[in-house]
Amino acid sequence: MAENSFWKVRSAGIAVSLLVMAAAVAAMVFAFRFAEAERERDQLIWQNQMSVILAGRQAAIEEWLSEQTSSLEKLAENAALRIYLAGVSDMPEDRSSRTDDQLARMEYLGNQLKAHALRNGFVPPRIEDSRAIGASLETARVAGLALTNAQGQVLVSTSDMPSVTRAVAAYMEAGAGTKPLIYGPYPAENGEPVIALVAPVYGVQEDENTTAIGFAVGIKLLDQGFYKKLSQPGDMSRTAKTYLVRQRSGVVEYLSPITMKSGDVNAPMTFLLDEKTPSLAAAFVLEHPGLFARRINYEGDRVLVTGRKIAGTDWSLVRTVDSSEVLGQVEARRRNILWMSGLIIVAVTILLLLIWRHGVSVRVSQAAERQRVLTGKYEKLSHFMEVVTDSQPTSITAVDEEGHYTFANHQAEKELGMDRSDIIGHPLKKVLDPAAAREATGHCQEVLDEDRAVSTIVTRDEGRVTMKADYLPLKVGTEKGVLMVMEDLTQLVRERERRELALKNLVRTLTTIIDSRDPHSANHSARVAEVAGTIAREMGCDDVTVETVEIAGALMNLGKILVPREVLTRPGGLSSEELLTIRESLQKSADMLEGVEFEGPVVETLRQIRAHWNGSGSPEGLSGEDILLTARIVAVANAFVAMVSSRAHRPGLDMEESALVLMNDAEKIYDRRPVSSLLNYLENRGGIEKWRSFGAFEELPEDQA
Repeated sequence: MAENSFWKVRSAGIAVSLLVMAAAVAAMVFAFRFAEAERERDQLIWQNQMSVILAGRQAAIEEWLSEQTSSLEKLAENAALRIYLAGVSDMPEDRSSRTDDQLARMEYLGNQLKAHALRNGFVPPRIEDSRAIGASLETARVAGLALTNAQGQVLVSTSDMPSVTRAVAAYMEAGAGTKPLIYGPYPAENGEPVIALVAPVYGVQEDENTTAIGFAVGIKLLDQGFYKKLSQPGDMSRTAKTYLVRQRSGVVEYLSPITMKSGDVNAPMTFLLDEKTPSLAAAFVLEHPGLFARRINYEGDRVLVTGRKIAGTDWSLVRTVDSSEVLGQVEARRRNILWMSGLIIVAVTILLLLIWRHGVSVRVSQAAERQRVLTGKYEKLSHFMEVVTDSQPTSITAVDEEGHYTFANHQAEKELGMDRSDIIGHPLKKVLDPAAAREATGHCQEVLDEDRAVSTIVTRDEGRVTMKADYLPLKVGTEKGVLMVMEDLTQLVRERERRELALKNLVRTLTTIIDSRDPHSANHSARVAEVAGTIAREMGCDDVTVETVEIAGALMNLGKILVPREVLTRPGGLSSEELLTIRESLQKSADMLEGVEFEGPVVETLRQIRAHWNGSGSPEGLSGEDILLTARIVAVANAFVAMVSSRAHRPGLDMEESALVLMNDAEKIYDRRPVSSLLNYLENRGGIEKWRSFGAFEELPEDQA
């Protein structure tokens, strides 16, 4: 009996021991997996932070490159430049064999390049020390603009323009496409990094389907202003580094300055590493853009790395953060969790052997610890987001699916006039006024329903304040929400209105000066502008088109300022040379306005006013829909005003008779659509009565007769 009891006790002890061991093993596995989950979660947070910053730096660099290519495209598409370049593209290399016209064209093109280079930064930096020598020192040939012929031979360039051979050769090797090519960076003659941009230049009557008559080449220095775009404002990381690389001939070339731990700085394109260097972070980005990995950087330190391609180039943007910063605290917490779990397991084992009921208390302790860790992580992430967003000048808030605020930055506090604690947790209708709350609620619901961003313009204070509101989908795990970004555009709108008013006043003043120069056609410019604007509105044109025809109509006679006053006021006949001077005044108007920036194609409109629908006008061969709509409208308005207006040598035609003349010339000289719109306004909208005064003869003052 005793022996049987002994074996029963022993068997029970063994069973309990096995259960305890199994529970211990299970608890260790659980603790390890929990620690790994924490590690992966923290690493994911860093990846999200790196992605946000990297996207911002990528956008900044691509925006800068887009500005450069757009600037060169604008130069290549300049109509006057294309005309002048066509006249010199095949001129002899010997300067003494060139004609005066070719030399004049060359001088004009050179002035155009110089002005464009100064406006858009295609100039080398100047080194000046007026105290020492009183003059500028010689500058290195590291930047400039040039025009070449179709074979790549430089025809004209700015004074400090370096060689364009490499850039044009790269453009040819790339297939000589229709879009600008970005080549580089490569070292200039002084070793500094530069990039080259090449854009094709087509003849005025040609398009992208024809062969270019030459190329516009721009070379720009990559200075500190460019490399500063790699730095993220408000970046809180101690070890993060962002730099540019590219793959070339089996090596990784570092395109931006590289700072070593010793403090030494490697200049751009001077630091190279074999692309087969084991686990090299930059090589990983070149092969797997957009992905994340743990690799080593150029100094052999372990880092978390990701990167992206820069559009239109062979560059890749790399961002790394030392593993010690990303995972140092995580590993320490992981060790603490494992140690704590081990101690808990020992305690649980003792408690299970002594009293089973303490198991519940242990599980509660574990849950409390997990909650503490998660709460700490959330607080750190929230603090990081506050630091980043508080540095922004825009109001940034977030709401959940129920319309309750979950986040608000410092600018939002200022605009709402409330403390952050009084905003978060409250619904939109309690924070905003009723109208704004209804509008915001509607846009938020639209974002949640359609899972897409919504943008709108909001006016406040009876139109005195203009805001741009962006509503963006926001997902945090399984939770959905909306990120609201409000940007104040009031100053931009006011500045635009101020510029528009100044332009209108300038046009009005020039119109008065123009008409005073030619008293026989007084008020002609203002009337053409009025009729042209009326036709455009009658045709349903947009505001830019209406403004363009009004300005073109008002300034079409600007060139008459160059015509002697005695020629304009002479009542008798004019010589053939004088008539030619007056006819050419329209093109002179366009030439005088060439450098003025308008929102619409005012200069191009002036150059095409004499174009005929059937192609018989000027420019020769320009016909039909190829003529700008604005030019077709102004041509009809000009002809109508000229026919109905009285002159010293003739009375004005009746409006009905003028309308009949225009209809007979429709689809020969004029486009039928603006003619029909003019007739509809005359007959059905009171145009005849409104413009009846056009036919009244205006006698000249005695001092102008």
